[in-house]
Amino acid sequence: MVSNKKAGTDFEREFAELLSEEGFWVHMFQDNKNGQPCDVVAARNGVTYLFDCKDCEKDYFFLSRMEENQYNAMHLFELTGNEKGKFALRFSNQTIYLIDYDLIKHLQGKGIKQIDEPLCGRYGSNIDIWLGNLPESVGDGNADSDWQ
Repeated sequence: MVSNKKAGTDFEREFAELLSEEGFWVHMFQDNKNGQPCDVVAARNGVTYLFDCKDCEKDYFFLSRMEENQYNAMHLFELTGNEKGKFALRFSNQTIYLIDYDLIKHLQGKGIKQIDEPLCGRYGSNIDIWLGNLPESVGDGNADSDWQ
C-alpha cells in the first residue's frame, strides 16, 4: 500500500511530466515542510501557470485542503498578470481535473465542503480538454526561440 505522501509526490511528478510532454517548461517545488503554496509552475508560449496537485484517495475532494497561503499566493500570482492558479485533482480512476483557486474559495463561501468528480467536470476542466483548448502559440512574437 502506498502512503498518502508518496501517492501525492508521485502524482506531482507524473503531472509535471505530462505538462512537459505537452511542451511546457516545468518546475516542481520541493520544500514541502515550509508550507509551499503550490507544487508545480509551468510555462508555455508566454503564459505561466501555478498548480497544486491533490491526489484524491476517495471519489471526492475536501475543499478545506486548499490552505490560506495557497489562496493568497495564487491570487497574487494572478494579480501580477499570470493565469489563475489551479488545483489539479486526480481521482481514483486516474482522471485529472483542473479547478481554479478562486472557484474553490467561492464554493467554500457557499458552504460546500467537498466536490466529487461530476462536480469537478461541471466547475472545472478535464486535463485532456484543457490541454486541447490551449492555443498553439501566444505570447511575445518577438521572443528569441532559437536560444540553443
